[in-house]
Amino acid sequence: MRFVSTAALGALVLLCTAPAQALTISNIDPDPHTITVTAAGSSQELKVEPQKEVEAPCSEGCKVKLENGEEYELEGGDAVSIEDGVIFIDHSPDSDAEDVPDVGPDAAPEEGARAPGDNANPDTAASGTPAPQASAPPPQ
Repeated sequence: MRFVSTAALGALVLLCTAPAQALTISNIDPDPHTITVTAAGSSQELKVEPQKEVEAPCSEGCKVKLENGEEYELEGGDAVSIEDGVIFIDHSPDSDAEDVPDVGPDAAPEEGARAPGDNANPDTAASGTPAPQASAPPPQ
């Protein structure tokens, strides 16, 4: 019985000490940006210097507002960058590698997919030009 109590207490401690997920914001622009991060009812103003990054608490989701008034809803664990005054998501823990199509040169074609240059007409060669047709016999 003592072991079960100790194990339960250990699990509770682990759950309570789990780190809050932060939002990582990088500034790619040559000018600094002042952003406002609102999470769990409180707001925090952060200055992001050029070519630097900051972290903001965002474990339950947060809103990021730029100086120009644009607002973005983001989540803890996201990595974003400010480029040309716009926020771009560089990485999200919700993204799934299986959702991204494999478009590299070694990618296998999907079933039913046609090769580049191929089109719906089976009489068309891969170069996009019509395939030669059998000629009819000359009229007599």
